[in-house]
Amino acid sequence: MTEKVPKPLIEVGGRPFLAYLLERFRYAGCDEVLLIIGHLGEQIIQRCGQEAFGMKLRYAWQFVQDGTAKALLLAEGFVGDEPFMLSWGDIVAAPENYPALWERYEKGDCAMVMQVNWMEDVSAGADVTLEGERVIDIVEKPPGPKPGWNQSGVFVISPKIFHYLKQVQPSPRGEYEFADAVKLMLQAGEKIVAVPVKGYRFELGTWEQLREIERNASLFAMETKTD
Repeated sequence: MTEKVPKPLIEVGGRPFLAYLLERFRYAGCDEVLLIIGHLGEQIIQRCGQEAFGMKLRYAWQFVQDGTAKALLLAEGFVGDEPFMLSWGDIVAAPENYPALWERYEKGDCAMVMQVNWMEDVSAGADVTLEGERVIDIVEKPPGPKPGWNQSGVFVISPKIFHYLKQVQPSPRGEYEFADAVKLMLQAGEKIVAVPVKGYRFELGTWEQLREIERNASLFAMETKTD
């Protein structure tokens, strides 16, 4: 799927997948985004430049694909001391989910708001254990099929996460996992809350998922569309 084109530039409904993600960030009130790029990242820079889809863009290269925790650490200088919105680059949800995360964070009682979605088998994702809205555990790719809440890939986070990202050790897969930074936050007593996704959520990871996205491309359009 991504041999010649990076995943964010795969066309859906005549537009790159990245366009829909950036429009949702803008809808949530963001005006500048840092894109962490790697495989074929030069194509993203050439296509999008310094501004695209209504957003100012900056870039950071992850030259070694050593995990999501290391990727996020590249954003520390960009983030500074402000809370920020984070999304994996292959996730798009209904627009209303993005401002909802900010609204929950702005209540001021937590260090992270995490979007979650229910799955009949969460073994390919990150299994999130909840008590009410509060996250009490997270396990990346748990063994065996099991139903559960999946970490959905969209967050609003306090900059204090960078302290924990620097403590993450390689997982059995040899990667530095974002989920392990979340676990460290929980162990330190940081409050993390979950907000279930409303409406649709699509992930672009397989050919089957791409076909599903293409069948539902009409859902993605927003009235403020820009190219």
